[in-house]
Amino acid sequence: MDIGNNILITGGLGFIGSYFAEKISLEKKVIILDNFSANSKEAYESLNGRENITIFDEDILFCDYADYLPNINTVFHFAANSDISSGVDNPQVDFEITTKGTHRLLTSMQKFNVKNLIYPSGSGVYGDVKETTLSEKYGPLEPVSFYGASKLSAECFISAFCHMNGLFARVFRFGNVVGLRQTHGVAYDLIKKLRGDKSYLQVLGDGFQSKPYIHVEDIYNGIMIALENTNDLDSFDVFNLATDENITVREIVSEILYALDLTGETKVIYGDQKAGWLGDVPIYRLNTNKIRTLGWQNKHNSKQALSLAISYLIKHDFS
Repeated sequence: MDIGNNILITGGLGFIGSYFAEKISLEKKVIILDNFSANSKEAYESLNGRENITIFDEDILFCDYADYLPNINTVFHFAANSDISSGVDNPQVDFEITTKGTHRLLTSMQKFNVKNLIYPSGSGVYGDVKETTLSEKYGPLEPVSFYGASKLSAECFISAFCHMNGLFARVFRFGNVVGLRQTHGVAYDLIKKLRGDKSYLQVLGDGFQSKPYIHVEDIYNGIMIALENTNDLDSFDVFNLATDENITVREIVSEILYALDLTGETKVIYGDQKAGWLGDVPIYRLNTNKIRTLGWQNKHNSKQALSLAISYLIKHDFS
């Protein structure tokens, strides 16, 4: 897929979106739409004023795409609800931002003849299937959270627009992403708790939750390799993107306490439930053979990715 020279990134001040904006802007012109709802201060300070980047304070549910989509070649649609727990008791959050927001973007892309879309989905679309190794063709897909349901519904609309309106889209189902400018996730939450009180650490779930973690650098490289090496005859395609190694929450806790020199000093309290919250999938495994056949290999395994993320989070103020 030739993404062209004019790129629009929704959610471009978010964790993953800001990384892509920074990298892509080295060679192409980037427009960022972001409503500043997440912890985006560092991303804004880093990206604002850079050559080839223009930032607009816009909400994808209300913005006038006529101001932004003309002359755009490709949209990287990263705007989403990053606070997954906020959607547990409020199904409208994920529906509005992810399902409705994506549909609104798609209809606008059709209107302004923008043909290329890159969409980050997630493992939540598969549901809770324990230790089953999940390929892109696994089914039926039965999400157990509003977040997963909204991601899957967005995938479905994207597929329909590809088949009915000539859109070209690539969808990527990520493992747990960590790294530079991370604004959420287990390591983020645990370090934030310890900054409040180092004497004890309350952990959601029993700590045996086991998942693959992938560094945002590997996400970027994987997507770019997929775009360079996939067949344009396939208007819609899906790729799992994750490491092959898994790590438990208990291992993450140990890494954090060691990095903060709190081993043996902090009392760790685990929950009784396997899942960390309602809708959490405590164990999942992603088959990544499809994207690896295109030449992609992750630079960091799960433990290395988390180690880099923990070092970054410790050094940065994200309160």
